[in-house]
Formats: sequence, structure tokens, C-alpha cells
Amino acid sequence: MKLAACLFAICSLGSAVATPLMAASARIPEAKVTARDCGDFLAQMQKKPAHVTYVGCSYAPDRQGKPLQATYRLSGRYAAATEAYLAGTVGLNRLKRSCCIWDSPASQFRDSIGRDFQISMGSEETFVSSRGEWHRIGVFAITVETFTEEI
Repeated sequence: MKLAACLFAICSLGSAVATPLMAASARIPEAKVTARDCGDFLAQMQKKPAHVTYVGCSYAPDRQGKPLQATYRLSGRYAAATEAYLAGTVGLNRLKRSCCIWDSPASQFRDSIGRDFQISMGSEETFVSSRGEWHRIGVFAITVETFTEEI
């Protein structure tokens, strides 16, 4: 029964890693953000941790706010240091255990040129229940998102 509830939670909450929940607007002074602006946001801001790998960026014109969403991956062995670094530099919320994953609610931050972003981090499904054991988790994901139009 617990496994079924856990699997349900993964299906329900697992998308929180890929799709942050809070809204923000992508305001660039005297310019409009477009799909061409999609890229490695953390590297552009010089806030990308060394052990984080940029996976790609996608534009979702069919979603509300027409977001640009950059995704990243990292090994569990670097998750604690990455969480601490991002919490200090962009205000990432600390990850919490929910059923079968570790994840953070999305938090908002603004870069030096005035663009608003959301960031969240989460693990793959795992039975690891203590932070001290994160090194046993294979993959964590980071999502950084900005919107191209007002919501």
C-alpha cells in the first residue's frame, strides 16, 4: 500500500522538478524575450556549479506565460554542495523528502539585468531517506525557468 502511494506521489509530484509552480515574468529592459533566448541560464549568470551538467533548454509557447525552461543534471555525490551553493546565490529552497523523492518548491530570483527566474531541484525516485545518504542517489535535476509573457 505504501509503495502504491509512493508511486502515485512520484507521478503527481515528480513534475514539480520539471515544471516549477510559482509565476515570474521575464523582463529585459527594452527587449522582449523570445525562444532564441533559451539557453544555459546558470552559465550566462555565472552561477552554474562546477559539477552541474546543462541538458538543454526548451520553449513552451502552448503553456501559460510561454516559458523558457533550462534543465540540468548532477550526481547525488554533489547534491548537498550544489543545494547549498544555489541556496546562497539564487535563493533555492532546501530540498525536503516527500514520499519517494527529494525536491524543493520553486523559488524566484532576478539576474543582474532584471530577468526573473524560478529554480527548483529534485532527485530521481529513491529509498534514501536521509540527507547524509544523498551520495547514493544517482541523479538530481535542476530546472531554471523564465516566462516570455505576462501571466
